[in-house]
Amino acid sequence: MNNQKTMIIVLLMLTSALAGCTGTDGAEGIPGPQGETGEQGPQGVQGETGSAGADGMDVNESRIAQLEAELASKDATIAILLGNISDMEEELEAVDDVIEMYYMMFVQIQNDMNDLESNLMDEINWVNNTVDWAYMGLSGADLSNADLSNADLRNADLRGADLRGADLYYADLEGANLRYADLTGADLTGVTWNDTTCPDGTNSDDNGNTCANNL
Repeated sequence: MNNQKTMIIVLLMLTSALAGCTGTDGAEGIPGPQGETGEQGPQGVQGETGSAGADGMDVNESRIAQLEAELASKDATIAILLGNISDMEEELEAVDDVIEMYYMMFVQIQNDMNDLESNLMDEINWVNNTVDWAYMGLSGADLSNADLSNADLRNADLRGADLRGADLYYADLEGANLRYADLTGADLTGVTWNDTTCPDGTNSDDNGNTCANNL
């Protein structure tokens, strides 16, 4: 049907063109009938609707304010701690100064004591070298820790004397009377025992020429 309509339209157009070429110009022809509207092509398939987007998360302003307050509180705490540390450092410096001062005082006292001890030993040595202890009455004397090394104590009266810790290294105690004397801790190395009255009242001659076992 469509092909026939097309052929008729073509014939009419050709007839009009030939008429124009051989005859006089005539009135314009009546417009031909409008062709039928072409059939509409098939409609495309509509795509599937996408999934709905997720709802946006609301900002929790109260939580943010709470966190900011906590942060400010911790900052304040840190500031206080830093201040305390600074104060403690100052106190420690002051304590260090006091400790150093007392240490220097201790060193000075120790040096003074060493000097006094040295002077005392010099005096004792001088006494030992110059004083004749022989026949000297030292009954009840306090000679504890005394340096009597190499001392001549022959016939000395040492009854009841305190000789605890005394240094009697190679002292001569011939004929000395040590009755009731206290020789606890005394150094009796090389002592000369000869007719010596021992602390227990016995004679050294009867004790193997020694009083070391009869204190």
